[in-house]
Amino acid sequence: MTLAQVAVLLFLITDPFGNLPLLLTVLQRLGHAAYLRAVLRETAIAFVVLVVFAWKGDLLLGYLNVTQPSLNIAGGVILTIISLKMIFGGAQETFDDRYANDPLVVPIAIPAIAGPAALTTVMLLSKQQGIPFPTLFTALTLVFLANLTTFLLGRLLGEWLGPRGLTALERLMGLLLNLVAVDMTMAGIKRFFT
Repeated sequence: MTLAQVAVLLFLITDPFGNLPLLLTVLQRLGHAAYLRAVLRETAIAFVVLVVFAWKGDLLLGYLNVTQPSLNIAGGVILTIISLKMIFGGAQETFDDRYANDPLVVPIAIPAIAGPAALTTVMLLSKQQGIPFPTLFTALTLVFLANLTTFLLGRLLGEWLGPRGLTALERLMGLLLNLVAVDMTMAGIKRFFT
């Protein structure tokens, strides 16, 4: 895979437009400066977590004796579930006042940005696809910047696109992600039987 392909895949999986309604809901009570700080912090935490999994995720898999086909199939199933929720709705949880005062890590950095699908994907790209770490790091950096830009402009985008526009964009990204998920699952099944 090329750098552009890896970056697009990770962009689809981290789904900044799909996460935007969640972000706006969770951070709605924050003032402008606090909102910007929270967005920067949460995006940076997600970036660090993804980089660590891209760099040393294979050690975790080796320790757990996880085979490549099972990782492919599990990753494909997770991506399928997430993509279907993106397409048909229900991808965002309803959050109560637990997160009203500037949430730390949960629910924005993890699992919204660096969720199971993203973590599994960076490990798959590193292990199965043999993507060199510098390429993966560069792709993650580009995706981090795209997420950060989307979230920094989040309130403006939310007003401009409106709820229907955000939903339409999330569904489109879900459809593209579903195609990747099916391909990942089929690759795992094929590897299992060969």
